[in-house]
Amino acid sequence: MIRSLTINNIALIDKLQLDFEEGLTVLSGETGSGKSIIIDSLAFVLGERADKTLIKHGQSKAFVEVVFETQDKGILELVEDLGFESDGTIVIARTMTDTGKNDCRVNGRSCTASMLKTLTTRLVDIFGQSQHLNLLRPDNHLAVLDGFCKFGNLMSDAESLYEHYKDIEKQLKRFGGSEAERQRALDMLSYQIDELEKADLSEEEEEELEAAHKRLVNIEKIATAVDSALQYLSRGEGAVTQLSLARNNINNASAYDEQLNSVSSRLEQLYIEADDVSQTLEQYLSDTQYSASEADRIEERRERIRTLKRKYGGTVAKALEFLADAKIQYANLVDSDEQIARLLKEKSDVVRQLFSVSKKISAVRHKQAEIFAEDIRTQLDDLGMKGTQFAVQFNDDVNEENYEQYVSANGYDSAEFLFSANKGEPLKPLSKVISGGEMSRFMLAVKNITAKVENIPTMVFDEIDTGISGNMAQKVAIKLAKVSKDYQCLVITHLPHIVAMADNNIVITKGEEGGRTVSHARHIDRTEKAMEVARLMGGVGQHSIVNANELIDWAASFKSEK
Repeated sequence: MIRSLTINNIALIDKLQLDFEEGLTVLSGETGSGKSIIIDSLAFVLGERADKTLIKHGQSKAFVEVVFETQDKGILELVEDLGFESDGTIVIARTMTDTGKNDCRVNGRSCTASMLKTLTTRLVDIFGQSQHLNLLRPDNHLAVLDGFCKFGNLMSDAESLYEHYKDIEKQLKRFGGSEAERQRALDMLSYQIDELEKADLSEEEEEELEAAHKRLVNIEKIATAVDSALQYLSRGEGAVTQLSLARNNINNASAYDEQLNSVSSRLEQLYIEADDVSQTLEQYLSDTQYSASEADRIEERRERIRTLKRKYGGTVAKALEFLADAKIQYANLVDSDEQIARLLKEKSDVVRQLFSVSKKISAVRHKQAEIFAEDIRTQLDDLGMKGTQFAVQFNDDVNEENYEQYVSANGYDSAEFLFSANKGEPLKPLSKVISGGEMSRFMLAVKNITAKVENIPTMVFDEIDTGISGNMAQKVAIKLAKVSKDYQCLVITHLPHIVAMADNNIVITKGEEGGRTVSHARHIDRTEKAMEVARLMGGVGQHSIVNANELIDWAASFKSEK
């Protein structure tokens, strides 16, 4: 059960700490006072999506902490399995900043959002006005019924088989799926392989083409530079001529001094090298001519390579990898008949097993649906809706032959709730015929039933009294009192009957502090409770207090009898 809730900087709340007890705790107050902010804060700390707009205006972060006490062995084992320690106290804290950062902690240790949800769904069930809409949607009806069913290992068996089924489907897809799909895949691979093989790509060729392209687009600059170099080397009184003269002079001098022999030898080498460079450049210059046809050939080839790179990976290396993989895929598809036949047989076996398990799941649902419907009718009788008819309608057009179009990990059923509030009127889809007041009571009936199966210790009801008044309000109050004998119930309401029935009352008010609107919450005593009941009854003066006390005394006498 929840022991305390601390809220800092959420919407109209600056700082608030509420302590809770067992039984029925009712939160009431004027419309807009901030009752729903408390439920929003609780939902936030329990793991609902963080919304920065919840942060109080002018603040940079919000903080909520909730303290639970439990001796439930299953919950404590779950806490341990998630990596936390607990002696029966579970402290969950969550901080949200205006930059979008979130910090979740369980008993002081960091916790992921998924871990938090796994834990809190076992601790609290919040049932609010949004669930009205969920219950009106047929897509959600099967999940509601499943919450009432005990499937044993059937669901895990179905999930395992379904995963196997999907794996086989993936393998078949790699083989091209059906025969027509496989042939289309073969045609495509054949085209791609042929295109790449004819292109005869190589990384070396690409490098050579880039070098040739660079040379061609700069050929005029190259020729000018080479011609200038030849001017300095061998034309007129160039370096070659000067080296020859220097060599001859040193050769003559070395006849008189042997020390110059080595210098003479070095000059000879310089002359030979310079003369050779000059001849090489002369030959290069005579061979260097711009060829328009060669330039076109190079550019066409470069464009072809660029096109193939775009299609097959972005680089020549990636394109060559694609070619190698395509050849392997093509070979596998050509030789896949035997493997496909094996997979199809395996798939057929898995589908047959999955149908068998789904049939058992369906049998459980059909059996439990009758019990569920009877329980709903009983609960609605208690809530003043005697003679109400209710049933669960299933799709009955699934068989072994057409099952594969319904295959899933959750069986093949679809279900819809049928309802009639008036005796003699035919059953019709719930969403088409139920009124607002009837929906509130129906929702309470459903929650009272599923809570026994889910065994969640705390239930929160956020203004589920829509469309209820008078005698029906009295019956809803009685039902909540009964539920609170087994579960901690927190209820936000505008009904005086429910406020009167509460074991613990909290009133939410709002006022102005420092030019800002703020919400406050406080526990009230018996005298203040009478005043709050009178306010909700719309009475004025002393007579309204008398009526309120009569309603509170009625509630007290009912609880003492139970």
